[in-house]
Amino acid sequence: MKSLIRWTITNTPAMNTLMIAILAVGLASLMAMRREVFPEFDLDYITITVPYPGASPEEVEEGICQKIEEAVRSRDGIKKIMSTAREGVGIVVLELYSSVPDVQKVLNEIRSDVDRIPSLPELAEDAEIEQILIRRPAIRVGVMGPDDESPEAEIRLRDIAEQIRDELLQLPSLSQVELVGVRDYQIDIEISEEALRKYGLTLQQVARVVRRENIEMPGGNMKTDSQEILLRGKNKRLLGPEIAKIPLVTQPDGVVLTVGDLGVVRDEFVDTTAIHRINGKPGMVIAVQKTSSEDLLQIVDEVKQFLKEANRAGGYTLPPGYSLVTYDDNSIMVHDRINLLAKNGVQGFLLVLVILTVFLELRLAAWVALGIPISILGGTAIMLGMDQTLNMLSLFAFLMVLGMLVDDAIVVV
Repeated sequence: MKSLIRWTITNTPAMNTLMIAILAVGLASLMAMRREVFPEFDLDYITITVPYPGASPEEVEEGICQKIEEAVRSRDGIKKIMSTAREGVGIVVLELYSSVPDVQKVLNEIRSDVDRIPSLPELAEDAEIEQILIRRPAIRVGVMGPDDESPEAEIRLRDIAEQIRDELLQLPSLSQVELVGVRDYQIDIEISEEALRKYGLTLQQVARVVRRENIEMPGGNMKTDSQEILLRGKNKRLLGPEIAKIPLVTQPDGVVLTVGDLGVVRDEFVDTTAIHRINGKPGMVIAVQKTSSEDLLQIVDEVKQFLKEANRAGGYTLPPGYSLVTYDDNSIMVHDRINLLAKNGVQGFLLVLVILTVFLELRLAAWVALGIPISILGGTAIMLGMDQTLNMLSLFAFLMVLGMLVDDAIVVV
């Protein structure tokens, strides 16, 4: 160690070159580092959610949860299986071993296992299978519309919110944008008991006819000499007027009565106990998420620039009566902490420089004060090499080290 110290003292040109290199690499690393609120991490959990409308918890447990447990129990990498049966939905949570090398591979295998279950209830909806990810929105965008509570106005508001979401996804720095807290579409069919009795029908029969006439399924393929054609039967009806045209009864005189002839068909939304309003107006929320490879501040800057252009007079995105606002901006905390670090760094540099100049000399004070930026920038270079980010934790650590550097520089000298 003594020989190394002696060599550094006698080879000042090499040390000056090393100092300049550390400053240059540190500055470049500081510009290239990703910024976020807290370090992101993924949990070793997979959730399987199967909606089963109208079913009791006992029916959900027997028809959904137990069958999924049996299908995935033998899969490698699963540490624990936990199930929850509620009214209308079954949830199975799989805890994986932390040593599992590829969670995505296990996720795909679980999807295949669930898809192969042959005896799920007919009324059960498709399973939603996903890994639990810890994601905090970078910023939220509120889409506000006219003060109108009708279903038509809500459909229009959702269409505009989906359009905004799609346009945000076109921004180069954004990859995760989703609508949150919105109600799912629903088509209500109301047929009176009198109409059912008149034509000898039951609600179950009507439901079976609607389900049979509202399907989309593969039809195999057809090969020719030059190509292979995939066949698919497409009869999916997504709107109320389309459902209303489904034939339901054929009278003796040949007249065909449709669902719309016997009852009322309306485009609606799923009932909810929550009302979402923004600044007192009906609204919907778009959550802009940040992935582990994206920069928080860059994402927020692009979103705000997009909103500035969309809200301007004659904006290209929004029709009259609609506007956009932002809230839950997580970049503010990171901006404040970075500014605090820069402010304290400058103050510490000047403090060391002034105190040592008063009691010693300017040349010595300047060299000692340079230890502060060299240490900070050297640390950022190492962090970038280890694929770390500037976040609330690392910035707090920098602030603590900065105080130690200032104190030690003055006391030691």
